[in-house]
Amino acid sequence: MKNIVITGSTKGIGFALAREFVKRGHSVAISGRNAAEVEAAVRTLGGVATSGARVAGMVCDVAKVADVQALWDQAKATLGQVDIWINNAGFARTGVKLADLTDGEIETMVQSNIIGTINGSQVAIAGMQAQKHGHIYNTLGGGQDGRVLPGMIGYGTTKRALRYFTDSMVKELKNGPVKVGMISPGMNVTEGMIREMRSLPEERRKGNMKFISIMGDKVETTTPWIADRVLADDQHGAHIQWMTGPKLLGRFIGAMFKKRDLFSDVDLAA
Repeated sequence: MKNIVITGSTKGIGFALAREFVKRGHSVAISGRNAAEVEAAVRTLGGVATSGARVAGMVCDVAKVADVQALWDQAKATLGQVDIWINNAGFARTGVKLADLTDGEIETMVQSNIIGTINGSQVAIAGMQAQKHGHIYNTLGGGQDGRVLPGMIGYGTTKRALRYFTDSMVKELKNGPVKVGMISPGMNVTEGMIREMRSLPEERRKGNMKFISIMGDKVETTTPWIADRVLADDQHGAHIQWMTGPKLLGRFIGAMFKKRDLFSDVDLAA
């Protein structure tokens, strides 16, 4: 059984991945910036964990390297060795032009998406080299492949930077005891996405919802698939990618015959 640390895992993709791991009998350490949310997530995960799986949680701001080091130290003390570290913490503000991004949103995206991943990687590399094994995964997103997408200027820039950073890690750590991989979870309907949808004007929101319903998914669909591949992966430099080119083409062809609606059970007026 594996011991797994996931940053930014009190909700969204990170929490859903943690749930899949503990359901499979693996132990997890989760983190977030809000103490109440960390406690609630630990309780929920404990309720679905199978025999032998342990759950730990800690308040952690990934933009602060001392917090990240404390997360590693607590995970190691509570769970034992850390086999897998997933840099998942991040923030997205999409669907807007550069002029519409606030100073706070830009700063949070850079600190969470870039600095947080760099901090997590540094801490995990040092700890895993000391224990002589381990696997680090960085979570990518829209823009990571260099394509310029509407409304993604801020978020896409951070994810493009993360792809360069991760490719560099793969080269630097080649032939060593620490493996590096990438996770591209595709477009998932999460609390963060719903928050963004609520902030948009109605007409733009309708257009975005239609597009997302074609190429997006619920976390309950994507994360079991991702978790199984993370657990089975033993390759350095692997890219675990949910939405491939052929799958995306199939979605758009299928949309001509059958409508998907990922927001039918979401109250966007709340």
